[in-house]
Amino acid sequence: DGADAIPETPVAGHTGKEGFMRVTVTRPHLSGHRTAERPRQRGHEPVVLPLTAPTHDVLAAGRALEKPYGALAITSAEAVRALSKLEDGLDPHRAAMLFTVGKVTAAAARDTGFTAAHSADGSGVELAALIADHFARHGTPADPLLYLAGRPRAAGFERALSETAIAFRTVECYHMLPIDHDPDDLHQTLVERPVDVVLFYSRENVERFFSLPVFLRDQAALSRTRFLCLSRNIANAVPPQFDTQIGVAASPEEDDLLYLV
Repeated sequence: DGADAIPETPVAGHTGKEGFMRVTVTRPHLSGHRTAERPRQRGHEPVVLPLTAPTHDVLAAGRALEKPYGALAITSAEAVRALSKLEDGLDPHRAAMLFTVGKVTAAAARDTGFTAAHSADGSGVELAALIADHFARHGTPADPLLYLAGRPRAAGFERALSETAIAFRTVECYHMLPIDHDPDDLHQTLVERPVDVVLFYSRENVERFFSLPVFLRDQAALSRTRFLCLSRNIANAVPPQFDTQIGVAASPEEDDLLYLV
């Protein structure tokens, strides 16, 4: 994904249009631009502000697949992108049983050629429950589940798996690295024209956003901003002085998050 804060082309500017908002998307570049289309189609001005950029460890992914596994688990489309870089080396694995979190990740897996993708709505905890139920009904594979993960990541999926009898191994195949934005660009984008809404998809990005030097100097720019979070766990990372400005999606799905905009 890209490495710059990218203000989207304004649709109208602050012209007094009823309901018009500047919506900041804190996802990485590729997924952020995809998400930005949703508020744009509703007449808002999206501001794509990637706070991290992925680096893929293709070698680790390839080595992980060389060892016997009973099924695959993925909690982010970023892992799918890492696997896709194996190209022909992925061919023997495209028919593997694959479990993902969310429809978007499952769709990315199918687009990459996986033919047996199962998705759980919600978070890693729901994914662990789906896998446990599937194995209870169809039999537990002799080889361990292979979780292709990233860093940093939430601990919920691995913790929930550990509470079952399912053997698994975790291999990190991508890392999300912080992006250093130009302070003047951030001031122009976020302070000179304060944003109305910020969309948060992870605790890490909440912490990075509120640690931006531009806000350490001038938090008044956030006095009327709404902070919309994919889950209550993410919302808990928002500084307490903004408690009355927080919204939480009804479920950890992007459609429910964008419904709050």
